[in-house]
Amino acid sequence: MSTVAKKVIMGSGAVAEFGIDQSLIFEGDGSAGGSGGKLSKSPSSSGNLKTWTYSTWVKIPNPASDGIGQYLYGFSNYPNSYSQSSISINGAGALRVVSDQYASFNLTTNRLLRDSSAWYHIVAAIDTTQSTAANRLKLYVNGVQETSFAISTYPGLNAESAINRSGHIQNIGYTNSYYVRQQLAETHFINGSQLTPSSFGETNEDTGQWIPKKYSGSYGTNGFYLKFASGAIGTDSSGEGNNYTASNLANS
Repeated sequence: MSTVAKKVIMGSGAVAEFGIDQSLIFEGDGSAGGSGGKLSKSPSSSGNLKTWTYSTWVKIPNPASDGIGQYLYGFSNYPNSYSQSSISINGAGALRVVSDQYASFNLTTNRLLRDSSAWYHIVAAIDTTQSTAANRLKLYVNGVQETSFAISTYPGLNAESAINRSGHIQNIGYTNSYYVRQQLAETHFINGSQLTPSSFGETNEDTGQWIPKKYSGSYGTNGFYLKFASGAIGTDSSGEGNNYTASNLANS
């Protein structure tokens, strides 16, 4: 099943005037080895393997109704094998960042993201050079740091992950042989910095809602910014030229 780019308007308010004009709908069937669309890239050289930040806005189907994990970003050393690292919302609705190769870690929230009508802003930020284990990997939802976990295994000091590693396929919309069902917008990957949500969003002082704002920092090696623009779904708008290849994706 193909996926479709669709117009969205988000984030305009008293604090800032910044609208997100485009999103990308992934219409995967959710079955192992099934069908769907994806974005993928294999870095030609390794970036910073210890420090990075991933930020995206996501709208998901009700996980309680289909029980299928929604992989936001996955990494594998084979194009069609199981993922060694991933950022996902699991079948129950918990936000999860996990790696079982190179750096070993697993943060799975007790909080469940089950509002299928809402946009969630997700930030995962890692810096394994931090001396305190809990500071090495942080998760945020709508600007608030998650602190209650069903599983909390932090990466070791100076551990290196599969993320940004040369020869490892980086997938969006696909991993673990599953094509996902979800909608993404305003996706950033910052290589070399562990950032907080304030780099990507802010609170609307009139409504109290968490809204997006324009990111103004650098991206680093293998960093990217995906706007999901029509006709250029996988084009990197960061200036780093880290474009993703679109497979079975349509513009509409």
